[in-house]
Amino acid sequence: MKLLKPFIILSSLFIFLSCASSEPRTESSKFEFEYEDQSYEIVGLITQDGESLNDLVLRDGREIVFWARDNNQDGMMDKIMRGDISLERANEIYRAGIRLADEAGKYEMKPHPRTFEFADENYVFSVVTVLGESGNNYNLFVALNIETEVETEMTDSNMDGTLDEDQFEQEEFVQWQDLYSKALERGMEERKIQQTDDGSYIVRVNPSLTTGYVRQ
Repeated sequence: MKLLKPFIILSSLFIFLSCASSEPRTESSKFEFEYEDQSYEIVGLITQDGESLNDLVLRDGREIVFWARDNNQDGMMDKIMRGDISLERANEIYRAGIRLADEAGKYEMKPHPRTFEFADENYVFSVVTVLGESGNNYNLFVALNIETEVETEMTDSNMDGTLDEDQFEQEEFVQWQDLYSKALERGMEERKIQQTDDGSYIVRVNPSLTTGYVRQ
């Protein structure tokens, strides 16, 4: 698993959208491209909570033929919202669109908007909260060794402050769990991480990471 590096397709528009299946969203970007004689759109969206999404859309006039969604802008479609198409096919088209956007200079990588980072003398630590519309929510804890540049990635699938134990031997688990607990504590002290009523730890959205990469 790699630390999520969502992207944004660059354009100069900000309009509010609303549809029957979701709350109002801000359309932050749109890229139109041709693939196998069809015209597609990749639309970047920001929810009211600051979450970043990408939609892949094929239209026939004003009608939507199919609509697929990348819940966290990690470069993979997660769900077919409408239409008769497989996720495999949607991702094939999506990857083609990303490649064409990159070639056109309209593709940029950026950190995930729910990222908390800090460093000590040995490591750079990152806690990333991923909230997917399908309910596939989790925290990712990443430790980058400054000297060796070795990156260790761990998952807290329940977002309850406890790393998944099956990722390590017991001794390693205790070590990384201690560091993860300290990272969560520090994030809460800095008001970058919140603990919900059900005990979940969630990194707050950093607004600069959801809008700072759009350019005219």
